[in-house]
Amino acid sequence: MGTENRKGPLKDVKVLDFTIALAGVYVAWQFADMGAEVWKVERYGSGDQARTWDPFVNGLSTLYTAYNKNKQSIELDLSSQEGKQVIYDMVKEADVVLENFKSGSIDRLGLGYEELKKINPKIVFVSLSGFGATGPLKKYPCYDAIAAARGGFAGSNGEPDGAPMKAGNANCDTLTGTHALNAALIGLIQARKTGEGCRVDIGMMDTVMISCGETVVDYGKGTYTQSRFGNHDRFTAPYGIFEARDGWAVIIADSEERWAKMCDALDAGHLKDDPRFADNAARIANRDSLVEELEKVTVTYKRSEIEKRLTEAGVPASEVLPFIEAYTSEHANSTETTTLVDQEKIGQMRFYNNPIRFNDELCPIWRGAPLLGEDSREILAGLGYSEEKIDQLFADGVVGSSMI
Repeated sequence: MGTENRKGPLKDVKVLDFTIALAGVYVAWQFADMGAEVWKVERYGSGDQARTWDPFVNGLSTLYTAYNKNKQSIELDLSSQEGKQVIYDMVKEADVVLENFKSGSIDRLGLGYEELKKINPKIVFVSLSGFGATGPLKKYPCYDAIAAARGGFAGSNGEPDGAPMKAGNANCDTLTGTHALNAALIGLIQARKTGEGCRVDIGMMDTVMISCGETVVDYGKGTYTQSRFGNHDRFTAPYGIFEARDGWAVIIADSEERWAKMCDALDAGHLKDDPRFADNAARIANRDSLVEELEKVTVTYKRSEIEKRLTEAGVPASEVLPFIEAYTSEHANSTETTTLVDQEKIGQMRFYNNPIRFNDELCPIWRGAPLLGEDSREILAGLGYSEEKIDQLFADGVVGSSMI
């Protein structure tokens, strides 16, 4: 599929993408959304591991599809010398390389940074892994839940007397991907200024830990050790999720003025007069009693009523929306959160738009996720390979297009 519909601030950037796990795939997705030409290199005969993950529609993994729009796929045997030569030719044209193999794997393939920078000194080479390139854990596999566990995130989530709790979505993966994208863009700026690229190393566990940056300061000073607080904040009350008649609502009364306004808006003046809740310090000391008494009030209202009453009074509040309600909400529709795209094998499929806008314009979705090897011929032709050479690479099992 041609790339003539690409546009965006990174339209002149080419990305060579070896990633197979979500953190790296997320970086490539962001590059693609911003207009970069992303060449997704997939294993000959099998492709990205996510292609095999449930659920499926018409034989295509919807998980794979969700995170690979706007990319191009080339199916390649990296174990062959001819396959490596294709990569070397791609590197000559590329600005960024992304990889998240096990530590050292890409070097053993002869495709590591030290090798590729000989071909293109300006290359920005980004390695994502669970535990980074150093340290005793570097050789071990890591998934989102493991990064959350090792980084302290899971241990700080959940009810005080309950089990640690992982997030419902892959937050550690996407947070790591966001940091890696920032690093890659900084590397690109440096390369264009100096003519020299760089190698970026980023580990998921480190990213998780830095997202809770204040905890290490608290611990180092001996003032506080983070523990689980469930649905409520550790330093402010009320600040959390409260039961409503038909679900749940978030209420944040983070000043004495807002506390008084909250009580008035919910017709709960008796709470304002209760000495146990006289100020924030007292409310923190009596948090369990506060939650119990406040929920006696909130369960008499629908969650939408709580939101309306409090926001009109100047108190931050929101319904807790199930996914389908969030997805179809008036606000989501008015801000074009999603777009219908024609996806090969599936048909019309709804994708999330990138939340970043440039000059008030959405990053365009110019294609759905590529089929395995869908763009192999086009990419090779763009590198200057003759039709005869391309046919020979296919015949030799170096390059494929398994899903075409």
